[in-house]
Amino acid sequence: MDEASVVGKIVFAGELVLDEPLLIGDGETARTGDTDICVLRDKKGVPYIPGTSLAGVLRSFLRDADPLATALLFGSERGEAELLREGRKVEVQSSLSFGDVMLSEAQVVLRDGVSIDGATGVALKHHKFDYEAVDSGAHGSFRLEGTLRKLHDGYEEAVSRGIELLQGKLAGGFYVGARTTKGFGRVHLQDLTIDRYDFKKAGDVLSWLGVSGERGPAELHKKYKGDGTPCYGKDDFMVEADFSLRSSLIVRDYEADAEGTAVMKQDSRKRWIIPGSSLKGVMRHRAEYILGRLGKDAALTEKIMGPSLASMKERPNEAKRKSRFMIDEAALRRDAVKPAKQSRNRIDRFTGGTVDTALFSTKPVWQKEQGAVSLKLRFGITRADDWEAGLVLLLLKDLWSGRVAVGGEKSIGRGVLEGVAAKIFYRGKVWQISPQEKVSAETEKDLQELVDALVLAE
Repeated sequence: MDEASVVGKIVFAGELVLDEPLLIGDGETARTGDTDICVLRDKKGVPYIPGTSLAGVLRSFLRDADPLATALLFGSERGEAELLREGRKVEVQSSLSFGDVMLSEAQVVLRDGVSIDGATGVALKHHKFDYEAVDSGAHGSFRLEGTLRKLHDGYEEAVSRGIELLQGKLAGGFYVGARTTKGFGRVHLQDLTIDRYDFKKAGDVLSWLGVSGERGPAELHKKYKGDGTPCYGKDDFMVEADFSLRSSLIVRDYEADAEGTAVMKQDSRKRWIIPGSSLKGVMRHRAEYILGRLGKDAALTEKIMGPSLASMKERPNEAKRKSRFMIDEAALRRDAVKPAKQSRNRIDRFTGGTVDTALFSTKPVWQKEQGAVSLKLRFGITRADDWEAGLVLLLLKDLWSGRVAVGGEKSIGRGVLEGVAAKIFYRGKVWQISPQEKVSAETEKDLQELVDALVLAE
């Protein structure tokens, strides 16, 4: 039996669910006229996620976590031999086959975006764009099939490590598509099952062929029972924090209601949301402020969040860097907040009197019960250095203490948050923060070391 002989199969299956909106463009923007990017659809008009997109994301994750397992399951990089076998280097073909995920209950929504001047906070002229996205809540059948060959027999431990990492990532959640650093593309698998067939066993062969009419041995068909813990990269610094509103919040929807009142932005499921792009803009501006107060070069922000429009104009030939700072779109809990209409007059800044015919109304959402959790924010930096982790900690601190606001009408006190609880993930450690519990000495030491690394960064 040569090394290419098939000795088994492994199948991952489940229901892939969109936790956040999804944008995978079709490259045919001209067909809609006004829309800059349209979502990818099949010939029947059904949005879907290509298997190639899923393969690329999961390969990148596994490559950072375990290069050997990556070579065994996803194959060697082009032109590279990554395994040693009997004193010789071996190139490995990919063992995994990803199917496209056809999305059911897919609501295609139109989103708009605009570039903001970092210094003035004003929208830039000619920098508005529109794009389609598949809203959160869509789902589809996921299937990943792996072919185990004779070559894998000598690397059973590495193959098992790779399978374990993949199942944790699939169930814990990952990002796919475009704008993933601005709250798009987070998905996870529900009801994940793993079938592993050993073709040395007659029962497994019959089960694979569908002849026996049974699933085979009990250990063949397993439902993955994860603990719900997210599976981040080993060097990712990620924060998951619960907040309440100190007063009110509004992120204006595209259109006013029937009465002409500006209302809170909603998704297709009628949830009030704060888009990831809005949150990221706030975080970028605050990061620049923090670095400036520490006497650091503002260019450090670009190492994390990518170049600004101003720097791209100043240095058009410089190699572009993708942002490593990620933040999810946030949905507000309907049981914790309520909308309330508020009418206001514009004031003449010279006389201090009201401006005639300048009455306007907005309908922000307000906290129902003080201290109750209204929203969860997930943000952080992939492949983070310690000083970058320290910067994210200070961003969390400013959000937690209400020193930075999100959304619109900040000048009248809207958008101020109050921290309720937080979990911080970094290099295998998990730190928890709550106002009701004193931070342990060990946690305080660990987090202070990260902030110290920021202070010393150059």
